[in-house]
Amino acid sequence: MSENAVNNAGFVLDHYFDEQTMSLHLKANRPILRKKGKPGERKPVVDPNEIMTKEGLLALIDELFREVETREDAFLEINRELSKVLQVGPYRIVIVYAPLSDGIEMTVVRPVKKMTMEEYNLDPELFDLLRNKAQGILISGAPGSGKSTFAGALIDVYHADNHIIKTIESPRDLMLNDDIVQYSFTYGSHDEVRDILLLSRPDYTIYDEVRNKPDFNLYKDLRLTGIGLVGVIHATKPIDSIQRFIGSVEMGIIPQVIDTVLFIDKGQVAEVLQLELTAKVPEGMLSEELARPVIVVSSFLQKKPLYEIYTFGEQVVVMPIQTDEKGNPKTPSKTQVVSEYAKEGIQRKLSQNLPCDFHIQIKGSELELYVPEYYKGKVIGKGGAGINGLEKEIGLRIHVKTFSELPLLDVKVDIAGGNKKNEPLVIALPQEYANKTMALLVDDGLLYAKTNSQANIVINTKELITLIRRKGFVLVDN
Repeated sequence: MSENAVNNAGFVLDHYFDEQTMSLHLKANRPILRKKGKPGERKPVVDPNEIMTKEGLLALIDELFREVETREDAFLEINRELSKVLQVGPYRIVIVYAPLSDGIEMTVVRPVKKMTMEEYNLDPELFDLLRNKAQGILISGAPGSGKSTFAGALIDVYHADNHIIKTIESPRDLMLNDDIVQYSFTYGSHDEVRDILLLSRPDYTIYDEVRNKPDFNLYKDLRLTGIGLVGVIHATKPIDSIQRFIGSVEMGIIPQVIDTVLFIDKGQVAEVLQLELTAKVPEGMLSEELARPVIVVSSFLQKKPLYEIYTFGEQVVVMPIQTDEKGNPKTPSKTQVVSEYAKEGIQRKLSQNLPCDFHIQIKGSELELYVPEYYKGKVIGKGGAGINGLEKEIGLRIHVKTFSELPLLDVKVDIAGGNKKNEPLVIALPQEYANKTMALLVDDGLLYAKTNSQANIVINTKELITLIRRKGFVLVDN
């Protein structure tokens, strides 16, 4: 949308807006709701006497479609059976029909103010980073926080430096100079837009916004060809925008795709993250043998590392770094080194490699692996070859122990049932163990069972009931 179009826009929606109105929310036969204020500081305003009738709403929608047919700055951006998205001048209009919604509704959003970069009062070092150095930028924040407004200000900086700029928008609602070309996926596929941009080679492409896997893939492809990219993405925390790329982009190339993350809150730059790929031992791990590729995520404003991203087993872990008063990393407690998410991945990997039941406990950068006595030698392997291979796959030093060395849970349990045909065996634990997965050592095998809300383990298998009755069991301390 060109700035001239914004300045010349004057039509049916204008009388619903004043200088403070950011959005208009209409539903058939309901009071009109407006949100007023500025990015991050919006307040709903409702006049109970101002009702939008169904007939009035339908007439307004008809008028908007006539505007699309007659105005050069009006587009039907998305045209589905039960939903339409229009861009008419500065107004982005979303219309939803029943039965997708419970009645006809329309939302109209309009930028309240176009800001310049000077109004953000950025630190000169940060301004230089954005203007001259950063090439893979993400502008993140919650809905309505001012992400697109900041993107518009950054575009003006690039335009003033005579860079060739193109945008990808759905819908095309950025207020831009007429020199800047705006593309939309409504009229072209991701592949078509990719081909056009690779052939036309702009200096910067503004991607507003990165939502789904095709968007992540296109962002990656464009960035790896050397095109400067600024992506707009929803995130409630600064690190969340990076995490959204994990799984869609290989971990090792994320810093090549994203080098700078700006987090916008209440219309201002609240945090700036920078990414760097290095090879090191992750914080909290002790052995040099555990060195691996690590993405260090640092705060540009605070001048200290905040997170490390690395593979742990089959999982990608995003681990916060605790720092002291001087910003130096502190060694986290043992329970902080490995998340439960990573532990599940390690268990899956071990299940693929071990021929027997096993139990694991992770302590810092080391793993205690418990197996039946007669399998211990097989797991270690000749000359330690077996366990060395597992250590390389898992990324932790492994100590192999037997089931007889398992730490046991010292709690009182009650056993009932299992004596009659089709009668389950019930193992009752203290209430604090409700809804938890428990490990039971039965003879030379391990049984994992989840307690119910009454902290009972219910066993229905006849053979297992007989084995427990005959051999007994012990509870393992997880």
